[in-house]
Amino acid sequence: MKLPRLLTGALLLIFLAVSPAQAAPQVGHVRLAHLSPDTPAVDVYLYPFGGDRAKLVLDAVPYGGVSPYQNLSAGQYTVAMRPAGAAPDTQPVLSANVRVEGGQAYTVAGMGPYKSIRLQVLNDSMELPDGKAGLRVIAASLKERTLTVTAGDLKEDLRFADTPEYTEVDAAMQKITAAAGDDSASADVRLAPGSTNTVVVLDGKRGLRLLPLTDAAAPGVTPQGAVDTGLGGLAPTGVPVWLFGLAGALVLAVGAVLVRLRTPSGRTT
Repeated sequence: MKLPRLLTGALLLIFLAVSPAQAAPQVGHVRLAHLSPDTPAVDVYLYPFGGDRAKLVLDAVPYGGVSPYQNLSAGQYTVAMRPAGAAPDTQPVLSANVRVEGGQAYTVAGMGPYKSIRLQVLNDSMELPDGKAGLRVIAASLKERTLTVTAGDLKEDLRFADTPEYTEVDAAMQKITAAAGDDSASADVRLAPGSTNTVVVLDGKRGLRLLPLTDAAAPGVTPQGAVDTGLGGLAPTGVPVWLFGLAGALVLAVGAVLVRLRTPSGRTT
């Protein structure tokens, strides 16, 4: 017995709903940050490369502001910054292109002093050995142009606007300290195995302050929910839960129709 077209379509929809996530377009992740101490708040725009219609606009991002990650199809994009409140067609103060690869995460940050501010694209992904975590510290304090950073066995001297690569450290609760002369700031940060993490050293009201960020929870696993600062994290990119519910309902519906086709009047034979 041939299935009616309705049933064939329903079965096709079920197949599509539960197909592996790999069948979907590859997705990468981009977050935006304002790390220039003497630059006023900015509006940040993200465009498909060559396009003039923004996929994302962040209004009045202050110094130290970091956006949630945005899930983007693999490809090339342009990030532009304009003075807060400027018209969307105003010439950007600066812009940069970023190529997004599936499964990778990036931070696009406004870095340096206002007179020479630049947009820097940082790769937030890294493969790590078992039991290790990735840690990098970004120096974004204009008051303290040189810093000494310590975390466990790690000791590193940084200059203003330095953006070093990740360093492999033990996955554990680490006390991270940034010091310059008599000024210092510390934060206890839990570093999960396989995770990559960034700590940004910022100018605070009374000296240095640290901003811890989780970049990736593990290789290929993006953070769920908020990062440590409450500014957001990556959302899962697998098959939405509601699709599985839909698939289950369709299975039940198809089964009921098949029973009716085999047993006219609803009686068993």
